[in-house]
Amino acid sequence: MGNLQSLPDKQMPPKLDKETKRLNMVAPASWVKRIDDWRRQQPDLPNISEAVRRLVEMGLEGSKKGGKHGR
Repeated sequence: MGNLQSLPDKQMPPKLDKETKRLNMVAPASWVKRIDDWRRQQPDLPNISEAVRRLVEMGLEGSKKGGKHGR
């Protein structure tokens, strides 16, 4: 695995908030494949962690707007 410092800026993962917490989870392989398929369609090809962060953020924002899963 390569050194992150040698990657061009556009490939560096985004900075996270100062306070972060590790989240470990178990998911079906089909769910992970859907996330992987989605991330590969993004112009900047986020890593799997960033893809999950983006998708969760999109879901949370959608629920604020009265999406079908909003409560």
